[in-house]
Amino acid sequence: MESLFLNTIWEVEYFENSLWEYGVFLAVFLILSLGFFLTKYFLFRKIAGRVKEQKIFKLFLQIIDKIRSPFYVFASFYVALFVIEVPDILFRGFGLFLLFWTAYRVVIIGYQFVDFFLDAYMKKQVEPGSSAMIRALGNITKGVLWVFAGLVVLSILGVNVTGLVAGMGLGGVAVAFALQGILSDLFSSFSIYFDKPFVEGDFIVVGDKWGKVEKIGIKSTRIRALQGEEVVISNRELTTAQVHNMRKMERRRSNFKLGVVYETPTKKMEMIPGIIKKNIEKEDLTTVDRIHFSAFNDFSLDYEVVFFVESRDYHLFMDINEKILLNIKRDFEKEKIEFAYPTKTIYLTNNK
Repeated sequence: MESLFLNTIWEVEYFENSLWEYGVFLAVFLILSLGFFLTKYFLFRKIAGRVKEQKIFKLFLQIIDKIRSPFYVFASFYVALFVIEVPDILFRGFGLFLLFWTAYRVVIIGYQFVDFFLDAYMKKQVEPGSSAMIRALGNITKGVLWVFAGLVVLSILGVNVTGLVAGMGLGGVAVAFALQGILSDLFSSFSIYFDKPFVEGDFIVVGDKWGKVEKIGIKSTRIRALQGEEVVISNRELTTAQVHNMRKMERRRSNFKLGVVYETPTKKMEMIPGIIKKNIEKEDLTTVDRIHFSAFNDFSLDYEVVFFVESRDYHLFMDINEKILLNIKRDFEKEKIEFAYPTKTIYLTNNK
């Protein structure tokens, strides 16, 4: 009789479910919830200390840690609902809520992966100014994650995603036309980052603008000009213009001309290349390219001189160049060789 009584009680229905079914619901809910909590406890108490030096495992643990208890509990509750009868609208409502919550959690996990790989990549970068560009690329990737998650959710809900994507494509074309200037600068900034024609700190020449690159932004690049003012140039212009990067030059070239008067004896003229070469070669970082008597000018006999300073430092280059020119002048004075300057000689004849 007692067994029959207990069986009768378990079979009593409340809201279309027996006590036995409610018991199974509660057991499934508790087992799943407890399983989640024990798994998390085991991972953080038993494994975390052993893999703390392995970055990929640390990332995995961070992802697990970000999924908080309410999500576990609600997911367990929703799974347990399958063993009992609940109103269809309530079941669908819980399912939609869990779907959106899961999509949100997946996107956040995607964020963690993006940040992890971007941080690892940035630690390998030695060029200054790369972080802004990498972060911009990361933000675009995160935006794509949201779009992808939204499309997946809509597809699960039965929406015709193919037609929606086609419509978004047409809308995207219209937006691209409207924002083509901004988008052009944006993609140009990525071109500058990946191709690296220059980086922050480089001294560049663009057209008639000279200056040091202070910041490479998403839309424009800021250059500190020699006069002190800041010059803002769009990235699109920089990728289409001819840019001279002075930092990447291995040496600097000096090319100058000097003229002596026509009254200079030929013997002394033959000495001039040797005098110039001697003064260039006695400097440590110089290499002579050529020294030639080059032209009979209107009021001078011209020499062309080309040499290199084996350094990209502009101040050092100017110091060496100045020293060479002064030493050449001193030697010309010793040899009584006169520099030419615009003069006019008038010859008068007496016909008487």
